[in-house]
Amino acid sequence: MSSIDTNKCKYGYFDSENREYVITSPYTPKPWINYLGGVGDLDAFVSNRAGGTVWYKQPHTGRLTRYQYMAVPEDHPGFYLYIRNLDGTVWNPSVSPTLTKVDKYECRHGMYYTKFDSEKNGLRAQVKYFIPAEDPVMLWDVTFTNNTEEELVFSAYPYLDFSMRDIAKDVMYYHFCGNQMTGSYCEEHNALMLDYYAFEAHHPGFTLFNASKPFTNYDMRRDTFIGRCRSEANPEALDSGVLANSDVVGAGFHICGAFKLNFKLAPGASERVVIKLAANRKLEDAAALLKKYDDFAVVDAAAKKFADWWDSILEKNQVYTPEKGLNEMLNVWFPKNIKTTMRCGRSISHRHTGSGTSKTFRDTMQDIMAGSLFFPEETKENILLLMHSIRENGQIVTNIDPVSLKCSNPEHIRCDAIVWGIFTIAKYIAETGDKEFLNTPVADYEGKESTILDLLLRAMRFTGTSTGKHGLPKLYNCDWNDSLVIISAILSDGESTMVAMQYIVAAKMLIKMLDEKYADDIAFLNQKIEDFTKALDSEDVWDGDWYRRLLFPAEKMGSSENEEGSIFLNAQTWAALAGTLDPAHIEKAMDSVYNQLHTRYGIQLFYPPFTKLMDGTRYCGNAPGAGENSGLFYHANTWAVIAEAARGNSQRAWEYFRNIRPDYRTAKDADLYEREPYAFASWVYGPINGNCGKASLTHLTGGAAWIYRAANEYLLGVRPETDGLRIVPCIPADWSGYCVDRMLSGALYHIEVQNPEHKTGPNVRIVVDGTPIEGNLIPRAPKGTKVKVDVTII
Repeated sequence: MSSIDTNKCKYGYFDSENREYVITSPYTPKPWINYLGGVGDLDAFVSNRAGGTVWYKQPHTGRLTRYQYMAVPEDHPGFYLYIRNLDGTVWNPSVSPTLTKVDKYECRHGMYYTKFDSEKNGLRAQVKYFIPAEDPVMLWDVTFTNNTEEELVFSAYPYLDFSMRDIAKDVMYYHFCGNQMTGSYCEEHNALMLDYYAFEAHHPGFTLFNASKPFTNYDMRRDTFIGRCRSEANPEALDSGVLANSDVVGAGFHICGAFKLNFKLAPGASERVVIKLAANRKLEDAAALLKKYDDFAVVDAAAKKFADWWDSILEKNQVYTPEKGLNEMLNVWFPKNIKTTMRCGRSISHRHTGSGTSKTFRDTMQDIMAGSLFFPEETKENILLLMHSIRENGQIVTNIDPVSLKCSNPEHIRCDAIVWGIFTIAKYIAETGDKEFLNTPVADYEGKESTILDLLLRAMRFTGTSTGKHGLPKLYNCDWNDSLVIISAILSDGESTMVAMQYIVAAKMLIKMLDEKYADDIAFLNQKIEDFTKALDSEDVWDGDWYRRLLFPAEKMGSSENEEGSIFLNAQTWAALAGTLDPAHIEKAMDSVYNQLHTRYGIQLFYPPFTKLMDGTRYCGNAPGAGENSGLFYHANTWAVIAEAARGNSQRAWEYFRNIRPDYRTAKDADLYEREPYAFASWVYGPINGNCGKASLTHLTGGAAWIYRAANEYLLGVRPETDGLRIVPCIPADWSGYCVDRMLSGALYHIEVQNPEHKTGPNVRIVVDGTPIEGNLIPRAPKGTKVKVDVTII
């Protein structure tokens, strides 16, 4: 058991009862953000400093407010509420942007909301930001309370920096395109109105901003509100507190939304106001949303509805282990992380600028994989969309636009694409039990009708027959490691050992989906498993202590003979997961991972990093120790966790697992790690880099799905299969037991695991509803039933 309390860190803690992460300081090393929405047409993210942005449908064509990615200070603008006391003091519940010291500060990130609870000089300000599930309106639910013994008179000023909806235009062409929108006061609805009327816009329409309480004056011209040589930290308009009623109606000046709300509170009194930002194509529809949410009862009902929705999602898998921090991650935050990644892909965060939303076959298939449990319909829709990526010849285009179903560069080939599709579809069928899904009609990239299964077989034949000199899958441009495109640009006819290993795993999964009428396909797949296994255990691939990563006609990569890039993580983990290679080789390979790549912050993707290419020229990619150049790629680390768990090596599996958990990393050193304790990181800087241990991209990573599967299916060992739940635990020996409440196709399994002899697994004795069963597969139960499962590790 971990000796570190991962439930808290220097800057906050998990609130289990309320499913919140509580941040106790605005001065976190980096902005710690939360995503709002995720269900309807409106989405946003907001930080613990109230920095953030909101977008309508798509972040690159529907951006409603600005977020400056390269600015100093970082994390601005956002959703600011300025409070001006009678003495002229101006402060924010979020502390930023004024940085005025407050007497109390607290930020709580929840499932569908972020809220602040701050106080200064006896005035308490509570602000809750959320987006109702059914409506494109962002709400700021604000309550002020007078905790003094005197009457308090003050004003509040909500502030937004409006963006052109097209982010490229906003950044590069505002000097011209800024003339395609206006900002003015709409007297009919007592609201600030942004009218965006660009003829070619994806999402033209109206944005309205007001409050449930009438405001007295306003500003929409940003220069007027902020003033000369000022910033959001000290707006000139708040020196006097009187806004100028400025509009932007005739020219492309920057448009903001700011208005003044006046308050007078008796001692002990409170007042509630709801601030609303609504977007719609039609003015009357946006106005109707403002009116609807003037009613506090409607606001409360919308909040409850979203909370209930998340309850219904999270109850599908709840674990109760001896490690509180682990429970938090598996029961609450990894599922939310999965939902966010499914929704946003690699599009928008406080690091991703939201410049595009095409669906990438490899990435999106991984993003939605674990969503099969929580969001099966959304997963299904994404699979059907992605199947259009498969060409008539079996090649898979890298990405497709969700509307046109076309790829911007169809000749770019990632040789690994098909394996991710099979992994995800197998997972979807295991979760839903819907074997007929494979027969769903779908058109290929050229528009010819086929079925899901036929497209999968077509793509597997393409990859299986597109082999090189050594009998392994051709690399083409790259495989999972995008940076290999630098290598393939100078060396042709490369072959990927990683893809050969993954192909074996995928082929075995696909064979299980086929019946006797696919005898020829089964024979082909079995032959490829045999061929690739033989090639992988040959002296061309086996280096003596590990498997090589790439082969070329006259070169190799991932060999002890290489000065740089001598040993690669993925070639060892997927060799273990293939399940067909020489066990003695696997043992050596996984030992080499531990001895040569493992660090206290995670496992390096390979080592040593590249500084030059094989021809001696400079390596023009990531700096050594960053990203895919020997960084600690946590996404790939999850496969090491799974590989060691599958081998029954509990100690290593859990060591690898804990080292990449965000709650564990922040509990140990939040200032070094910097990023959120509740969101999985794509990668972390490696030991060769001066930033070693610092996390880079969080929230948006296919690793979120894999870390969730690694923990639930391979460590706790509750693994869905087509015919039921298989129990294969790999736990710490000091655990006495744990429980899992798990839904499978609408049936609820209550699983209690006892470990009386303090073993690590995997052997178990199982009793289902009082009746012992043979083996470790719990049969699939009918929808709506409850199944009690008693498991003893023996």
